Amino acid sequence: MINMILFWNLTISIFMALSSSSFFSLWICLEINMMMFIPLMNSKNVLSSSSMILYFISQSLASTIFITFFFMSLINPYSNFPSTLFMMSAILMKLGAAPFHFWFPEVAEGLSYYPFSLLMTIQKIIPLYMTMLMNNLMLIISILMSAFIGSLGGFNQTSLRKLLAFSSIAHMAWMISLIISSSIWWTVYFLIYVMMILMIIHFCLKMNISFVTQINTINQIKMKLYFIILLMSLGGLPPFLGFFIKMMSIKTIINFIPVILLFLISSSLLNLFFYTRIIYPQLLKMYHKNIFILTKKKSLIMFPIQFLSLYIIIPMML
Repeated sequence: MINMILFWNLTISIFMALSSSSFFSLWICLEINMMMFIPLMNSKNVLSSSSMILYFISQSLASTIFITFFFMSLINPYSNFPSTLFMMSAILMKLGAAPFHFWFPEVAEGLSYYPFSLLMTIQKIIPLYMTMLMNNLMLIISILMSAFIGSLGGFNQTSLRKLLAFSSIAHMAWMISLIISSSIWWTVYFLIYVMMILMIIHFCLKMNISFVTQINTINQIKMKLYFIILLMSLGGLPPFLGFFIKMMSIKTIINFIPVILLFLISSSLLNLFFYTRIIYPQLLKMYHKNIFILTKKKSLIMFPIQFLSLYIIIPMML
């Protein structure tokens, strides 16, 4: 019951922020949001306590920096540029984007799947909205760093939570790029990203897995195939939904900041590489069980592939 009340207050703080007209009211909404989320992080394990402390310290530091330089910009108009720079840095810290991502994977690792799902999804709404309002050059540095740190950080990770946390940092690079491009597509990207993340978290919760090695313990072939498809979609492999949103993003970003596309696409390929490292052994095991042997029912296999290919055809028609 208490968790439900906290969750509704958390949701209300997000709607209040989206309807706010000043940075001071946005800051208040951010603080309400933080105070509602911290009790939801609590669980019986020791890691959750350390995650709560780290989350509180990082968010409090970001809030202090933001409100200090906000008032400084009001008092001294000549300090507007450095103040904006520090305010933007505070928002990026709230978001968990590079180069202020130090807290994000560690906090994610210590959470149970319910608060983890909130951290990866709705907790990003207010900072992303504020990023849209404060569009500046600091964001380009964050895009470049988030793209590569999110990709390289995922290598050799055995924890699924940390893997998804670094994947989230990489996806933030794409969303911020769309924000800089003044495109409403960042909201579509965010919604599809949320949908994919929640499906992966639901699968991990249902199968009771927290580490990459535990995927081998899944005996249900359909569930394993479902998980492989989700990971490929999150990585942006055609012809899945993740590829569709990245293709639409490329079409938008290339008209505004084409140089950044090289870094974004390179990071996506790195992401796909470490997803493939997880998927490939599972596909081999499924192959040895004759899952992919074509039979008289091969049309049943081809139909969903043809259907998913619509995600390639539709953007080309736009």
